[in-house]
Amino acid sequence: MAYGYPGDPGGGDRAREWSAPPRPFGHAVPPYGPPTTPPPAGPPPGAPDNYLAWAVVATVFCCFLAGVPALLAATSVNERWQRGDVAGARLASLRARNWTIGTVLLGVIFWTTWMVGVFLLGWKDTLGDL
Repeated sequence: MAYGYPGDPGGGDRAREWSAPPRPFGHAVPPYGPPTTPPPAGPPPGAPDNYLAWAVVATVFCCFLAGVPALLAATSVNERWQRGDVAGARLASLRARNWTIGTVLLGVIFWTTWMVGVFLLGWKDTLGDL
């Protein structure tokens, strides 16, 4: 069609526009220009909690033997995070938390058993004068 009406304003193909499924009510019209892409997914904004303070307190006051693995796991969280090992840092954080909880539970069980034994069952005589 060399002469006459040049076609639709904007040069669009009406058959293509009408063949598209209708948009639902309230659906926004996409903006002009190149398609926008979401920003690349990076590591989360902050490092996972290392539970180091809790591990130290649990080691000193509850159970030393179970507190050592809690301390080792807690100190490895920041090292792994700084190397860029996000999954390893999260795993070390989870291990530190679990070892710390286990240390506290073992300490509570030990100290409760000791208190019951000393004060209720009469083991006081075996301890001497405190």
